[in-house]
Amino acid sequence: MTEEHPAELQSIIKRIAPGWPELLEVGVGWYPLLAKLDRKLSHIAPHYVVQQVKSKYGALCFYADPSAEPASFDIAFTDAIRAAEWESTETCEECGAPARQYVIRMWLSTLCARHAAEARGRHSAP
Repeated sequence: MTEEHPAELQSIIKRIAPGWPELLEVGVGWYPLLAKLDRKLSHIAPHYVVQQVKSKYGALCFYADPSAEPASFDIAFTDAIRAAEWESTETCEECGAPARQYVIRMWLSTLCARHAAEARGRHSAP
């Protein structure tokens, strides 16, 4: 399953904790955001562990711990994740362009105008 993701995300896949699926459940537009976050987290906590990476309510949800120790906590680590999650709310999940959140078919997504129009079944900006 790890071969499905680009090389810059392989290090995140390798950090996924045993028992969790080797999935990054986000669009390719957020891949650069994930690669940047991985570089930051690797610097802060070289042995960090990932449980899950997904989109929820139109934002990145990155569940990880600074180490395999259950009680580990690092404020810089947590702040880096929260900053990336916040950045995702202004980044198109499909292409990485500046975006905003849209409700499309009862689903909250962060998309640029073009991808929002496509998701709504139109070919023009909303």
